[in-house]
Amino acid sequence: METPVPEVIQGLISFHLGVTLSYSTALRGKNLAVCDRRGSPEDSYKMMNCYLYVLEQVNPGTKTSLKLDEAGKFKYLFIALGACIEGFAVMRKVIIVDATWLNNRYGGVHVFAKAQDPNSHNYPLAFAVLDEENHASWTWFFENLKTAIVDSSELVFMTDRNQIMIFAIANVYPQAHHGHCLWHLRENVKGHASNVNKDVVGHRFMELARYYTLADFDSAYESFKRKYPSAWKYVEEHTEKDK
Repeated sequence: METPVPEVIQGLISFHLGVTLSYSTALRGKNLAVCDRRGSPEDSYKMMNCYLYVLEQVNPGTKTSLKLDEAGKFKYLFIALGACIEGFAVMRKVIIVDATWLNNRYGGVHVFAKAQDPNSHNYPLAFAVLDEENHASWTWFFENLKTAIVDSSELVFMTDRNQIMIFAIANVYPQAHHGHCLWHLRENVKGHASNVNKDVVGHRFMELARYYTLADFDSAYESFKRKYPSAWKYVEEHTEKDK
């Protein structure tokens, strides 16, 4: 089932057959071989409803949803396995949501929601494939997530500062709280630090989130301001301290 890169295929053909193969020909041959072995992406899309049906049958409590566009073609997919939903009952009620672009023929966005288990390992809750990050797609994702994880004042969502996502969370989960991911903020803060070691600034900024009384935080925040004024200015103007 391995699919070597075209350069490897070129070398194999040259070594075994003594034939010089262009990169494009090797790539086309690879793609044809993959389709013969695994089936084409188009065939896989046609089987999506069958796959989701079987997934729900063999994984009790699983939540799935498939949305098609006006032409009857794939648009959104959502999956939350029943075992993951059940396990979240004993987890801290903090959900991290993020997305990454898919680098394939059809593009789109891979979205995931996860928690953290007692061993500080990632705990998957749900994932989805969307056409892009917009109000409609994010709202659709959170509406489906809500069928698995109900709205509650105990819930906290951690995200980057994607305003469309934040707006969708507020609409679908009005009782839940929201916080900004410190890692994303740290990377931005480091970029606005000047005439200092940026990694040290990032580390000092991360420490600000680990104070558990307002007095300790205010003291550390004032110290951060004196030592790194340019970074502090960015924090002050572009972040909310309560998040």
